[in-house]
Amino acid sequence: MPKFHVKKTSLGDDQTSLIFKGKVIEGPINRGMILEIPITEAAVISVKVYDIVHFEKQKDEMKKVGLVVDFYGAPDDLDVIMGLNILDEELNVIEAPVGSEV
Repeated sequence: MPKFHVKKTSLGDDQTSLIFKGKVIEGPINRGMILEIPITEAAVISVKVYDIVHFEKQKDEMKKVGLVVDFYGAPDDLDVIMGLNILDEELNVIEAPVGSEV
């Protein structure tokens, strides 16, 4: 299963997206895959990877990849995830179910 180590989370320029900066530590990660964000031991928020950016000039190897998640139309979800202050965490990334709209 693909895994992504989040070193830092930041708000995108458009104020409706989050960028999870970090490093792919296992498997391939592509647009459209689902990033699983644990809220508690039993609860997970699933969000779709809208885009993947590469920070070539970033000197810290742990911040070279950015997974972009778009929250346009879902500001409450954005607030919840921003409030979690996700950093230095490994997140699972899964294939989106066929026909799903996460």
